[in-house]
Amino acid sequence: MSKSEDLARRLAFEVLLRFERTGSERLKADHLIQEAINKHLPQLTEQDRGFIYALSMGTLRHWLRLDQWILSLTQRKLKQLTPQVRVLLRLGLFQLYGLSHVPAYAAINTTVNLTKGLKQSPKTIGFLNAVLREAQRRLEGNGLPVPSVTEDLVQHLLWTYGWPETLTQALQPHYQPEQLISMAQAAEEPSVGLSIRVNTLKTSTQDYRALLQQNGWETIQADPSLPESLLVQHFSGSPRALPGYEEGLFYVQDSASMWVSHLLAPHPGERILDLCAAPGSKTTHMAALMQNQGLITAIDPKAERLALLKENLSRLSVTIVETELTDALQWSTSSQSYDRVLVDAPCSGSGTLRKHPEILLHLRKMNVDNFTRQQLALLKKGFECLKPGGSLVYSTCSILPAENTQLVQTFLMQNPIAQLLSEEQRLLSKNADGFYAARILKTV
Repeated sequence: MSKSEDLARRLAFEVLLRFERTGSERLKADHLIQEAINKHLPQLTEQDRGFIYALSMGTLRHWLRLDQWILSLTQRKLKQLTPQVRVLLRLGLFQLYGLSHVPAYAAINTTVNLTKGLKQSPKTIGFLNAVLREAQRRLEGNGLPVPSVTEDLVQHLLWTYGWPETLTQALQPHYQPEQLISMAQAAEEPSVGLSIRVNTLKTSTQDYRALLQQNGWETIQADPSLPESLLVQHFSGSPRALPGYEEGLFYVQDSASMWVSHLLAPHPGERILDLCAAPGSKTTHMAALMQNQGLITAIDPKAERLALLKENLSRLSVTIVETELTDALQWSTSSQSYDRVLVDAPCSGSGTLRKHPEILLHLRKMNVDNFTRQQLALLKKGFECLKPGGSLVYSTCSILPAENTQLVQTFLMQNPIAQLLSEEQRLLSKNADGFYAARILKTV
């Protein structure tokens, strides 16, 4: 193995160790991986950088599943192993079980060498080597026993897809087993393309699709009901590599997210309130649907996120947005002044597991109370700002009913002048996030 490959494994180990040691902090894997790569950029080939992503994201995606294997292979409780050893075992096991292009001997030897490089004791090195070789023997034999769906769906999803028991238990009363398995399968495999929204303020979908084709990129429509949605097939890397990025011809956005702005259906000349706006995917989409005519008030409490929103407004040539750096719940405005309100609320992110497998670790504790309290307060705030006869869309990138249907029902029971016009829970799928949206009318 080359020195750069050794470095790639070491960097993946360091990223994963952050997750092993973190408490309640919600770390973002893609940010940590990019930070690690940037610090060693001259020493890493493009192949090395891709390997760091594959190794880190794959291990996170299978983290809880790998823990079950560790328990089976070692007959020890995880707490009996040091954080470094737990991460090293997960790295080695994932390469054995999850990366078919890495030979078994290489998965074992490189993990043992990494362990030596981390100055672990000879006893630890021998233990890790023995566990991985036993895993190789089982893999070449009958493998590890996995509970069937009929035996125990919760354990089946844990052993097969690494879904925490708490997540499956929360979803099981509301979804069919085949729906849960379908979502787990989708979450296991990241999308092989890049979902983008064509910026119709600057070009047409037809023209931009032709430009992509001229530059060697094949596309399909990400969602037939969304004319500006495209999936750039087999794309990986920075979106800046696509033609027209700096010119603002497109915005990277999941098709399920685009659906929300269409559901709100803003019209040119209207006054729109976006209570949770940054980084601006739906804000800029609504501006395009409004043909840059009217007013959108975009609120966000974090300066760095609002700066990113402003950058996107400029790049996409959106001119009808006024921004407010404030907590939406503390924001003071004249009531009943907006035609439509979007409350795209902070949530668990459980519908985005394809892109953010680290969320599986956060969902082990399954405490969404902080989210639901904030979501309900934001929904009430947004409703207060509506004109009589105006409509509001409440949305989340979550598949948890506690953040979606159940929360909206609570709101409706508390607000007799609110009428539910429609609601839909979109499942997590191979090429789209899981998303929920409800459209609510203010009757008087």
